[in-house]
Amino acid sequence: MIGVTLGSYEVTEKIGSGGVGDVYKAVDHLLGRNVALKFLRPSLADCAEVVQRFHAEARTLAQLIHPNIAVLYCMMREEDQLAMVMEYVEGRTFGQLLDGGPLAPERALPLLFQALEGIGHAHAAGVIHRDIKPSNLMLAGNGCVKVMDFGVARCLGTVRQTRDGHMIGTAQYMSPEQVRGLESDARSDVYALGVLAYEMLTGAVPFDSESEYELCRAQIEETPQPPRQREPRISPELEAVVLRALEKDPADRFQSAQALREALQAAAPAAGAAGESGAADTVFCATPLRVEPLAAEPRATPPTVTRVRPGSALRRAGVLLPVSALALAALLLGAKLVRGTPAPLPPRAAAVAAVAPQAPLAPPPVVHTPLEPSHPSHRVASAPPRELRSPAAPKPESSASADLPKSAANAGGGNGWVIRRQ
Repeated sequence: MIGVTLGSYEVTEKIGSGGVGDVYKAVDHLLGRNVALKFLRPSLADCAEVVQRFHAEARTLAQLIHPNIAVLYCMMREEDQLAMVMEYVEGRTFGQLLDGGPLAPERALPLLFQALEGIGHAHAAGVIHRDIKPSNLMLAGNGCVKVMDFGVARCLGTVRQTRDGHMIGTAQYMSPEQVRGLESDARSDVYALGVLAYEMLTGAVPFDSESEYELCRAQIEETPQPPRQREPRISPELEAVVLRALEKDPADRFQSAQALREALQAAAPAAGAAGESGAADTVFCATPLRVEPLAAEPRATPPTVTRVRPGSALRRAGVLLPVSALALAALLLGAKLVRGTPAPLPPRAAAVAAVAPQAPLAPPPVVHTPLEPSHPSHRVASAPPRELRSPAAPKPESSASADLPKSAANAGGGNGWVIRRQ
């Protein structure tokens, strides 16, 4: 298969193998990305019932959009080969993580929480995995757990490969009802998750044997060894949760992946091992909707300190004093100019002043404006009776008046009416 081009996908290497097919890494030349191609075995592709259920399950898996589930892009058929085009995850499987021995609870539980998030989402959509094992769980480089290989075991149900005598699934992680060939549900995945938790905490599966018959018998009849006998770091509360997930009767187990997750959270040790080695591999990146951002604490504003340099006050005073003096001088000059400006004269007075010569140092003459009798503003109700006479003949000027200019003499009476009181 390596080097073969199927559509826009060029197969580059083999990355896994299972009971129903093989998984290859391929390059999508159309979109420029890596994908995983999971091929169904050609012998099973000839079974119409299996192919029909495979298509139905693929349509269901296409609706599973979750950060902890590998995305199904599409299905493709090339001649007699049927394959699922899946998201390619760059990282390590849980099996590779366990090659170095058991994980501390502080590191193992965050990984289990993410796996439970993805599997619980699938259960809510009515999809059962039925083949949970370390090789089907990936830890990406960014610390996110991806659940792989959804749907293959589900679509096959209890169909077995009669040619080589192997059952569908992995015997070490199969529930007792799966070993018996009974119909399974979400509680079968809970049992497999209990086996996975047991292995991550102790470094070994509850039951193992070279004989498949003995292994299946142990899954049905035997009681698993308590985890604390294998690993003393496990707390009694955590041990009780794992053993309940491994109950033979489905009714005695946790009834959902969410219930198992809540029990593990309650039994988890207090967070305090963030500084341990490998803590970066357990970064939680599950469903973003459940992550609530923390409000940033307000920072105290530091007080403003003003520094005064020596001599700066004197320099400022030396600049401000001349400016103040100039402003004061400008104000005084403006007031003087305003005070010295003469007020405008009335039009008639201005005309008289223009015609009559001005006597030096003489007091300003008093100008009597002739009053019109008909004008209402000149009638005084409270004034005593007055006699209106025509102007008399001019009298000879006295010696005092002779000395005055003619214009000054006319200014006193003029040629108008003269009003005298009796």
